[in-house]
Amino acid sequence: MSDRRWKRQIARLEKAGNDDFLLILTGGAGAFATHELHHLLRRLRLQSAKIKQVKDAMFKVGLSIPFLLFSASAAALASLHWLVGVCLLAIPLALVGLVLADRYISSNFSCHERAKRLRFIINQELERRRKGVYDN
Repeated sequence: MSDRRWKRQIARLEKAGNDDFLLILTGGAGAFATHELHHLLRRLRLQSAKIKQVKDAMFKVGLSIPFLLFSASAAALASLHWLVGVCLLAIPLALVGLVLADRYISSNFSCHERAKRLRFIINQELERRRKGVYDN
């Protein structure tokens, strides 16, 4: 039992050690080279764009749920029972899609909620280095 817990803890620490964004949040950006910091800023921008695309799709799927409910009730009034079934079946599928998209974001973009803080830390370090270069 103890051995399994240690292995899990070591795996979690290795995962955190391989995450550059988490390293910056915990230890600062001073250990990274300037070109790496620029690369990380670019990665943050790309991740933000990807997250925006996924969230836009999630919004559209979430927006479709009330329309599916309305379509199901309109189909019931028109005695189109097969269409009622299709609309009512699509609602849980849409909800499952929303949950899966949320899990995709949280698992693949671990530091997305702290992206603003990361940008600030990286930009602050780059500015400090620029001033250090010009002062010498």
